[in-house]
Amino acid sequence: MRIRIEVLVALSLAAATLAAPCVAANGTGSGILTGQGTFVLTPSGSLNYTLHAYLADMGFPMRQGDTLVYSWSVNNGSGPPVYFEIHGHPPGRYDVFFNTTSSSVSGAWTAPVQEPYMVYWRNDQTVRVNVTFAFNLVQGQSDVWPLYLTPLGVALVALAGVFLKFRERRTRPPE
Repeated sequence: MRIRIEVLVALSLAAATLAAPCVAANGTGSGILTGQGTFVLTPSGSLNYTLHAYLADMGFPMRQGDTLVYSWSVNNGSGPPVYFEIHGHPPGRYDVFFNTTSSSVSGAWTAPVQEPYMVYWRNDQTVRVNVTFAFNLVQGQSDVWPLYLTPLGVALVALAGVFLKFRERRTRPPE
């Protein structure tokens, strides 16, 4: 039974398509997540003088290797300064990765380990302040990056099959 070259090529392309890794929204490698907002911190010692939130609850599910690009300001950057930190809450620990006291901050931070991450703002002043923030989550390289080579391998095998089929046709004596 002879297989036509068109069928071989079609099957090879179908196999290459099926072997390609899928990318899901909000999954590793799916791009950049963005968000922004504002909130009020009341004077020190009163109710709501802090904001303590999981990044995942804010729409930024951080994983090891992901980078959070952040920027925030107090009263449009005019101050007064407030305390800010990025920290993790693994079981039984409290890991501070970044902290500062300022009226305006911009930067980037990459998650060094896999654990639940949080942001924390604290107003140590005697006045009420408005905080405006913007976050961008740039997701890290997938740990399964070698799977992206699978379609290339399938395509190379298909090309080798096509080459051998053409070579067989040329070397076969006429009937």
